Amino acid sequence: MSVSISQRLSEKSFPLLPWLLVGIILEAVIFGSCYAMFEGVGEAFRHAARYSGRLSLFVYLFTFSYFALTYHNTASGVMDNVRKLVTIFCVMHFIHFGFLAMNVYLNQIPLVPYKLAGGGLGYLMILLYPFILTRIKRKALHNIYFFYLGIVMILTYLARIKGEFSGVTPGPIHYFGMGSVIVAFVVYGYLMFGRKKQEG
Repeated sequence: MSVSISQRLSEKSFPLLPWLLVGIILEAVIFGSCYAMFEGVGEAFRHAARYSGRLSLFVYLFTFSYFALTYHNTASGVMDNVRKLVTIFCVMHFIHFGFLAMNVYLNQIPLVPYKLAGGGLGYLMILLYPFILTRIKRKALHNIYFFYLGIVMILTYLARIKGEFSGVTPGPIHYFGMGSVIVAFVVYGYLMFGRKKQEG
């Protein structure tokens, strides 16, 4: 059954521009809704950063799931679809970064330099990966991208749970976000590595 799913996914080509437009529109709706619901530009950007971050998590998990399900498929269309998906994620997450940067600036949120290093590397990977993806011949090297970004997300949610981020009250959504990435690591890791081990 898993093989047939992989084959079906590889046979379909994702249209980049329509879905990219949908992603940009969703980001605009998030900001527009926050601007209308909360008083002050600072609060609008604070909540826009929060909700666009959750949208980015969903796009990341969707992209990771496609990559995992087609991991052992060598069809040429597979990595082209991955490239389109990570391009959409790149654009949307940098919109989220814009909201986040404005939130930090307008609300004068203190930043800890050493904590920014890991996230900064993550943003650099998000930016460069769509451009260098086709040059990476060994599919196993792509795992670095997905697992590193997942670790950054886990640590980000953990910081919020521990109350280390100004203006954020720990809640169930943070446990859900962290848990969903951990579950993805286990499930997608099995699809990529466990199945190959069984087949061997």
